[in-house]
Amino acid sequence: MKILFYQSCALFLFFSFLFSSCEKPAPQLPGKPGEETLHTVRFNLKGFSTSITPLANSPSLNVPRLSNPGKSGLMSVIGLEPSPVEQHLYFWSFNEENLLPTKAVNSSAASISFQAADTSPGFTAGYGLSPYPAGRSLSLKGLQSLIIVMPLNGVSQLAKLAFDVGSSGTGPKNFRIYYSIDSGNTYLPLSADNQFTNTKDNARNSYEFDLSEMNTIIQAQQLTIKIEPFEGERGEANDFDQNRGTFKLDNFRLSGIYNEERPGEPIEDISKIHYFVFNADDDLLALQGSTIFNAAEEGADLAFKLPTGNYYALITSNVSHAELLLPSTLTKAADLYISNHFSNLNASIFGTHVPHLEVNSNTQLEVTLKRYFSQVKFEFTDEEDLAHIRKINIRREHNHFVYVPFGSNPLSLDTGATSIEFYPQFNSENKSLSFNQFMGELIDPIELRYVVSVYDTNDTLLRTFTLSSSIKNNVQLLFKGNLLEEEDKQQFQIEWNQAWDDSLTETF
Repeated sequence: MKILFYQSCALFLFFSFLFSSCEKPAPQLPGKPGEETLHTVRFNLKGFSTSITPLANSPSLNVPRLSNPGKSGLMSVIGLEPSPVEQHLYFWSFNEENLLPTKAVNSSAASISFQAADTSPGFTAGYGLSPYPAGRSLSLKGLQSLIIVMPLNGVSQLAKLAFDVGSSGTGPKNFRIYYSIDSGNTYLPLSADNQFTNTKDNARNSYEFDLSEMNTIIQAQQLTIKIEPFEGERGEANDFDQNRGTFKLDNFRLSGIYNEERPGEPIEDISKIHYFVFNADDDLLALQGSTIFNAAEEGADLAFKLPTGNYYALITSNVSHAELLLPSTLTKAADLYISNHFSNLNASIFGTHVPHLEVNSNTQLEVTLKRYFSQVKFEFTDEEDLAHIRKINIRREHNHFVYVPFGSNPLSLDTGATSIEFYPQFNSENKSLSFNQFMGELIDPIELRYVVSVYDTNDTLLRTFTLSSSIKNNVQLLFKGNLLEEEDKQQFQIEWNQAWDDSLTETF
């Protein structure tokens, strides 16, 4: 799966004083001969408030803990030390059979996503590259595009991008590669023709791209790479099968010079509304677009034009530091999905489904957006000073949430980022931390499960424990208990707040 935002603006665009927007129409809707009249559809959007009002007298539940707090259960990711010598800034070996980097400048924000006929990543025999053994490689069936995101904080110079690829007998034998320095909003070509020299089944093909002269990349906060495989010259291979052929990737690496974190670097704020309108007769996309809005206001106006007809729509808003994960191309309602990077921990994402939209004249509707997330908060009740706590790592063990509003089957989308790190400054008045967990809109509660690892100022692991609770979206979940282990304290208290839709407190 991938994120791709629009490079051109449609003619059917209405501006309000709150907005600057870009709209992309779908192909011409089938309609009656000569039917060209367009009507203005205006939504008055409400429900953006991010205030939290917990309810009192919340119920409590018991929560299990890890029997061995000394084991974190976290995959070992090699961190980087500042050095004037060129080194691997990122390296994916795939030997652990997941999409996490083996070595990374920022492992929690780095990610791999893809769009393919088979939405589950596979792993097969890999290609060795010292000092890593051959191990495993990433194998994707029916791959259309592959996205790799690499934050560049602390990187002062890039050298090269390199990787090994292969494919099955019916798989692609060529690919295009692009790069983006604006979070995937626009992509520039890095190389348009990369024909395999070895076309045999799963034969190794090594590629290297010089980035040392591309100064605009190093000025960016992150580098995003997109690979689009295609048929290519078959050579000794079989006929191309775009749905069953597999594409194989291994030893994906970016090298350069890492100095240190760049202090005080501003993070771009995103305040954007996305809208998707579908024809009620055939479920095909009629109109889609995105628009910037003023997040400080309690509401917003959204307007566009549609021909006479019956429609339904989904509207979602995103106030955060990263773009939503959305389909790069969309033709029918069942293919729409919405997701968020787990590392985008403060994302405030709202949305709503407009089930019936009849357009035969200018129309104005008032729509209330709901939270597509729940807030997860940790409140520590230790009587002792926690000033020596330097780092808290929270790793999700539940599946990544992908909201498919009109599809019958859940979508698999692995962003690679499964943990977030906090560097708290605890004192007697502040012993808590929180983040927003994107969930979409749920009918039934789903279990959230987190592994919490606590480190002191010497980076020594003090404690690891697991917390879980089953909730829906629009819930304020509070885990309450001692951060540091005590023999007579075996549980966190859990509370959930029904003042949103629900509020839950659990003790630990």
